[in-house]
Amino acid sequence: MSAPALLACAAAAVCLGLPVLAAAGQLEARHRASAAADAAALAAADAASGWITAEPCEIAGAVAAEMDASVIECTVEERRGAARVRVRIGAPLGGAEGRAHAGPPPSPGGAGHPDGPDEPGHPGSGTGVGAGWVWPAASRGLTQGFHDGFAIDLDVPLGGHLLAPNSGVVVFVGADGGPTPGACLAQPDWWRGANHTVIIRHEIAGRTLFSSHNHIEPGSPETLGIRVGSVVAPGQPVARAGMSGCTSGPHSHFTIASGPRNAFPDIDPFTVLGNGGQRAGERP
Repeated sequence: MSAPALLACAAAAVCLGLPVLAAAGQLEARHRASAAADAAALAAADAASGWITAEPCEIAGAVAAEMDASVIECTVEERRGAARVRVRIGAPLGGAEGRAHAGPPPSPGGAGHPDGPDEPGHPGSGTGVGAGWVWPAASRGLTQGFHDGFAIDLDVPLGGHLLAPNSGVVVFVGADGGPTPGACLAQPDWWRGANHTVIIRHEIAGRTLFSSHNHIEPGSPETLGIRVGSVVAPGQPVARAGMSGCTSGPHSHFTIASGPRNAFPDIDPFTVLGNGGQRAGERP
């Protein structure tokens, strides 16, 4: 190949590579913005509910700043101890934004609850309580309400069984490969290594939903006969509660989402599971 042709190829590779690098940087920035928003919302909700002594939006700003982000919107519901934040972080293509909300489960009969009206993005009729859904743990307590989108934390002791919330097929088992969450950047002693998860696909009333248990004991699904492709029944044990990932104690970070993911779920689990019972003390 001639020298001009080689130079042309090299220039093309560089030109083609720059957009790819920029896109990768933007994706990484979005992940960091989401993590910063989640950590900031949790801090604001903790302040609003009295778990920490601080002005909610001020502590949200401080937490975001530690992660090189800035809070551009902060709304607090003092009565419920809930908070919503929007943050911005620098990125090669002009920055990225992240949104998060944290707080207790909705009150019975309110919007987003099975006895109340559906909200946009939530399952409609035919996917609520009575459509085969069961509570995915032996006890109905929570250690934390909404955070990381519509995730909730189930109060399960170390080694306790985590259950399939409905019939389905297991689509993922093992370490999820995710980055260190924002909460563990602020509290490094909560980081236990890679988060292990089990994700189940549910085909219910013509709709596909995905549930996940997180912080599970590594290898516990396999000891229960659970692998990718396993068909599970409602209430069947699929894992044991562990201490993997970012956690200060054993529990299951539980999600229901419209896609096969275990972070930032977009489905309110109470629209399908029902009220989770009394809320215990919070922990991440």
